[in-house]
Amino acid sequence: PGPDGRVRLTTDSSDLGPFMTYAKDTSAREALWRLGRRRGHPRNLDTLASMLQARHALATLLGYPSWAAYAAEDKMVREERVAADFIEELAAAVDGRMRSEYAALLTRKQRDVPAATRVEPWEQAWLEDRVRAEQYRFDSRELRPYFEYTRVKRGVMDLTSSLFGLTYRRVLDAPVWHPDVEVFDVYEGAERRGRFYLDMHPRPGKYTHAAQWDLAVGRAGKSLPEGVLTCNFPRPGARPALLQHSEVRTFLHEFGHLLHHVLGGRVRWAGLSGTRTEVDFVEAPAQVLEEWAWSVEPLQRFARHIDTDAPLPADLISRMRRADSFGKGLWVRQQLFYAAVSLSLHSGAPAAGTDATTASVLALQERYLPFRAISGTYAHLAFTQLDGDYSALYYTYLWSLVIARDLLTPFERHGLMDEETAHRYRDTVLAPGGSKDAADLVRDFLGRGYDFGAYSRWLEGR
Repeated sequence: PGPDGRVRLTTDSSDLGPFMTYAKDTSAREALWRLGRRRGHPRNLDTLASMLQARHALATLLGYPSWAAYAAEDKMVREERVAADFIEELAAAVDGRMRSEYAALLTRKQRDVPAATRVEPWEQAWLEDRVRAEQYRFDSRELRPYFEYTRVKRGVMDLTSSLFGLTYRRVLDAPVWHPDVEVFDVYEGAERRGRFYLDMHPRPGKYTHAAQWDLAVGRAGKSLPEGVLTCNFPRPGARPALLQHSEVRTFLHEFGHLLHHVLGGRVRWAGLSGTRTEVDFVEAPAQVLEEWAWSVEPLQRFARHIDTDAPLPADLISRMRRADSFGKGLWVRQQLFYAAVSLSLHSGAPAAGTDATTASVLALQERYLPFRAISGTYAHLAFTQLDGDYSALYYTYLWSLVIARDLLTPFERHGLMDEETAHRYRDTVLAPGGSKDAADLVRDFLGRGYDFGAYSRWLEGR
């Protein structure tokens, strides 16, 4: 709080997520949600329209009917149609679960507002948290005292060091762009494999989400890979910096990308180094590492209460896992909405007019989500994945999650902390970078092609 007792809130994810989950005042949540859904308006209307026109022109110049068709050709799906079919098939598969979860949210809302007939989008996160607390005896705030930032950082590094046979050595004399940034060299035995930079706390003008960026590309015998992990976690100070469990998962997710970049950086060609795999596979290694945020053994290695030093209780972890099963249907459909937005905006010639995209996006929201579309909101104008490599291919997050769940099956058999399995995963999936087709990497590790079985079990909470 400032001297006047007021707290400044922004639409940055570090403010928006916790506020939408925990703020009791519905009108305050609505106000911040609406502000968040107006980011980029109106300036990005023209930017997006110009980008879509330019992409379509480039694709047709090369003989493709659309940018989506061009972008899909060298991915695992190979064709735009396969991506579209995947979106529709998964949407149908999860429809019943989404509707039952929405009904549960409405029932919970009606306890406070008996005449309510619908749930608004700014009520979703708060109601989900209430349902988890009341039906599953799980309050996500119980976890925060166990996730002090410095201890989590050390825990993630110790965990991955143990799993993959690596050592991280702090580099104090490396040039950095801000005093917050920490630098580490990565060693496998006596061999230096690369370097990474941790830029973990918010500051004015900094990117407001979490990401892993390449600073230098690795090439066998030529150069070592260097990567940057950027997040916006609370900064340690007079008070302990406590993370939400979702932020611990984010840390592991982005660290998974970082390890892929470094360990896959010993190939011949720069264009196939590290994370330069098919875009619809690249999220899988990051999604795999998230699983260590859900299991007793790895969590109890570093998650300890800030006051008592007691490890995170196994019972609380179990309740967290059960509670997490609620909301998966809504989450998957939310991701499918964004996947449909990214694909549809790049399918065929762009509609005329700078605001033509807005009506299309609102219609897709009505189609894929149970919440009403709110006029005067522009989710697509702050949808940063429309830029860069993803463009038409946001379906890749869910496609790669199907693969990630399957890649975890050997760990489920042998244990998440089994070093032999982890080393085989390191050598067969991460180390080749993009030098082999992703389907072959999966087959090398699993001994078979990937399938939907593990994903279906995860979706059902089994």
